[in-house]
Amino acid sequence: MKVQELRQVLSKADRSLLEKAFVESYKNFPKRQKEEIDQIITDILEGKDTSASAKKNSPVNFDELKGQITFFIENAYAQNYFAPNRIIPKSQRPKWRFMVKNFIKELQKASADDENYQESVKLLTDLYRLICYACNYYLFSTDDPFRSIGWEQSAFFQLVVKKTFGDGYSREKISALLLYAVTGGLSRESLYIFQEMVLLMELKTSDVKYMVIEEAKKLVETQEVKLSGLGKYDGKRYYLETAINELCNMILITSIDLAEPEEGIAYYFKKCRKSSQEIVLYRALDVVNQMEGDNRLWLDVYRYGLKKKIKPREFLVEEYKRRLAEPEG
Repeated sequence: MKVQELRQVLSKADRSLLEKAFVESYKNFPKRQKEEIDQIITDILEGKDTSASAKKNSPVNFDELKGQITFFIENAYAQNYFAPNRIIPKSQRPKWRFMVKNFIKELQKASADDENYQESVKLLTDLYRLICYACNYYLFSTDDPFRSIGWEQSAFFQLVVKKTFGDGYSREKISALLLYAVTGGLSRESLYIFQEMVLLMELKTSDVKYMVIEEAKKLVETQEVKLSGLGKYDGKRYYLETAINELCNMILITSIDLAEPEEGIAYYFKKCRKSSQEIVLYRALDVVNQMEGDNRLWLDVYRYGLKKKIKPREFLVEEYKRRLAEPEG
């Protein structure tokens, strides 16, 4: 029935029957919707204005918002939204996803000329990194926190990148975003290359793209220094080697985007850390596919591997033969 018809029915109903109808209706809401509607019910019973226009026009105190986000992040890392504790009530723990959605919504509103813009970007970045961390460690009752907040990881990262570059580029910003793109937890539906492609999309000039390559190479050197100080079986090696490999991805796709792939290819084969050069070749060809590169570039990378005395796996040999029959341009 329509809202007006519902109002008429309610106005004539006995209180006890009205309460029963409300409770029975409430029971039919899925748990996730109950968590969201609880606040609406509470606000109505407290006499607050819950209309859309009231919410839209209600000013947000940035200091208050910052305090709420800081409190949330601290308690999330402490697992207080997951494990038993006396700080976050049990009834409030499942509501973390709605809190994050609202935080993102409010932080999105900040414009580049806002006096709190840089702080809002930092808070947004902190939330992104928290959700990434929660993909590796249980901070909430979910195995995919990005899905829980209704954001694809690449879309959330794109928002972070856009906001970070919203008031200009700098080497410090680029270096930080490179690390966020190639490290941290991953959603069950994401790969690092997705975040790398997002970052590339937001590089609007050639100068900035060259800057990305330079900063990525610096980060590779930093990771290599850290690796040199570790034992052969140190558990940290995996994470450092992964970061190096993903930074090599970023350098390669940026070089391809600049239409200068030769240096990126050479760097990739030199620095990528895998158990065999054949795997490096396989990965490089996969990166070319991710870039939707032309047939010629794929063949060039394959032939570069042959010059390096790499023996490709049978699948790549067959793929090479198939591509030879296609135009190279």
